[in-house]
Parts: sequence; C-alpha cells; structure tokens
Amino acid sequence: MLIFASDIHLTDALHGGSVPKALIFERFWTRIEAARGHRPAILCFVGDLFDLVRSPRWLDGRFRPYHEMEGNAEAALDRIVDGILEREKDFFDAIRRRVEEGSLEVVYLLGNHDRLLAEAPGARRRIWKALTGREEDVVFERERAFPEHGVLAYHGNVVDPVNDHPEGGPTIGDAIGIELITRFPRMVKELVDTPNADLLDDIDDVRPIYAVPAWVRSLGLVDRRLLKPVSATWRRLVEEFLSRSFVREWMRERRSVEQKRFGFDTGQKLRLLLELSTKKVVARGSDQRMTKIYKTFQHGFDGKMATRAVRELGRLRRLRYVVNGHSHFASMVPLGRIHGREAAYFNTGTWRTVHQIGNLAQGRPSFLPYDAMSYLVFFPDGDELGRDYEWWTGAMVPRDPAEL
Repeated sequence: MLIFASDIHLTDALHGGSVPKALIFERFWTRIEAARGHRPAILCFVGDLFDLVRSPRWLDGRFRPYHEMEGNAEAALDRIVDGILEREKDFFDAIRRRVEEGSLEVVYLLGNHDRLLAEAPGARRRIWKALTGREEDVVFERERAFPEHGVLAYHGNVVDPVNDHPEGGPTIGDAIGIELITRFPRMVKELVDTPNADLLDDIDDVRPIYAVPAWVRSLGLVDRRLLKPVSATWRRLVEEFLSRSFVREWMRERRSVEQKRFGFDTGQKLRLLLELSTKKVVARGSDQRMTKIYKTFQHGFDGKMATRAVRELGRLRRLRYVVNGHSHFASMVPLGRIHGREAAYFNTGTWRTVHQIGNLAQGRPSFLPYDAMSYLVFFPDGDELGRDYEWWTGAMVPRDPAEL
C-alpha cells in the first residue's frame, strides 16, 4: 500500500489548527491499519511536512530564509527544526512507533517551504531519526517515481513562479512568507489590544495565497478596532516589501525571463495585487471584482499543474499517475488516455486549517475556516476489493461563534 499526504506545515511557533497533528495521524492510521494487509504501508510526504520559511525566529536576527545558507543562517535553521521536533513530539512519536514495529515505511520529498533541508544535513539526520528511529545520512529528493503503482510524485511548486527556483534556491514566496505573512500579526498586536487580535494568526492559513489582501481587509468587518491598525500595518509592510533589494532583483529577473510584449509578467501581477490591496478604494468598493481575480489565479494554477502532469507522463511510458501537493486544495483530474492507458492527476491537499475564500452570498469576500485532512492511497496487486486507488478528503468545520 502506497500513501501520499502533503502540506502539513509543522511550525515551531505559529498556530497549527484546532486538532493536534498527533490526533490527526491516529485517525488516519486507524483507516490505514484496517486496509494495509500483511505488508508495511509506505507513506510518502509530498513536500512541506516542515514549514521552515514562516518561523518568527527569522525575525530575531538579520538572516532570512531567502538568504544563502551559511554560518549563523544555518544555525537559525537548526534551532527552527529542533523547535518543531520538540513541539510536535507526539506526532513524530506516533509515526516512529509504526516504523519501528515494521508496519510503516516513510519517504520524504521536499517542497518549497522545507527546501532549505537540502542544504542542512544535520537537520535531515535529526528529522529522519524522529521519523524512523534511525540516525543516518539521508537525502530528501524533490521527486520520486513508484513504478509498481505507476506514480510520479513531486510537490507541484515547479509550476508556480512565485515559489519555485530551477536550482532549488530562494524564491519570492520565501520573502512573502516571512516579510508579509509572519511579520503582520506581530506588528498589529503591538498597536491594538483586543481579543480578536488573535484572529490575525490565521493569516498563515488563507488559501489561495493571492486572497491574503482580501482577508486582511475583511478583519475590519469582524472588529472595527482592527480596521485602522490592520490597514496601516499592511500598507507599511507592502511598501517595505516592494523596496527590498531581493524583491526588486526578482522582479527584474521575471521581466527578463518572461519578456512579455503584451500583458503583465508575474512580477508585475504580484506588484499590482499588493499595491491594490493597500488602496482605500479597494476596501470600499471593489471586493467582488478582486475576488474574481483571486479565483482566476487559482483555477489557472490548478490547470498548470494538471497540464504539466500530462507532459511528464508523456515522457515516462511506465507511469500513469502524477501526485502533487502545494495548493492545499485536494483534487483528482482525469487526464484521458496516455500511452493507451487511463491517466490521472492528483493533488493531496493538506492536513491543516484552510481559510477558503467565497463571495456568492453578498459579493464581498468572506472566508470559511475548516481543518482539512486529505490523502491518496494506491493498492498493491491482489487487493481483495480489486482497488487501484482511493482518494480521501475531509473537513472539520468548527461551529460559528455567532451561533453560540
């Protein structure tokens, strides 16, 4: 049995959802144990098991996750990894117990939020020991084929120019994660004292990421005391972000790489969205239009992932399925027949809270928070039910505080 899950985003400080990860794993394992048979199951994390980009620890020094890993920067990364291992000890204990008893094997693929592990052998050893009980030099790959099941797995950020670097280097997504997403709650809480300020911590869970500006503005509707400090802080952060040398250089590179004669390149689109998000006119009257823009971005992104899957399967004749993570939205897309066989693309979703944008009821953006758990299972030959694969996705939605 081959299982895929992704985007669990374990952190050392940010909140991680209303259900502890260890309890989520136990719920998951109950289902796997009932179906795995006599052979061990293989669990492949398809990227972003760790979130090393959005740790507030980066803000305590001058190094950032988009800087080169050397000296004190690597020491900061080690502290973040150790903090996660300690905070999520019960989660790792639950996995390691199954590995040590012989019922589970683990495969770790890198995503964009844990890409720094490629440059940190010591951190990889400690993570591998926490997952398996074995302390050994291990390489975390970016993709892996599983010929027995006809599957190619990789994180999916390779189609996202904001979160991909062709050589695994720093991305503008790293800068967005630490300079906008992580700094925002801390700075607003310094300006306003209200219980609703804790809502700011949910910024890390907003999906799609392009909807963060709309979510920021929506906080003012929840608590009017947040309106001015939220607006002022977001405007300041965006201005500082766009002025950073790393950001300016990235935008110059996107212009050079994409060479758009008509329309906007990725850097221009990002700048436009961020600048619009700071304008008062957007907060007053253009929410519905902006929400449609965010949805267009998301649908286009999903389509790119499926399109790349077709290309990958076209060159790999033995495989018929592609498994990605990255978007946090679980999906299954039939691709048609490739090399004479039915093919499909899957996104493994996430095991964390998602604040998903919607606007049909009132036109203005609103966000539904839910705890998600999605995974994909491929079965070996001879399965008693004749199964090839099962795709599972679920959500736990907490009761609306307005109903209490």
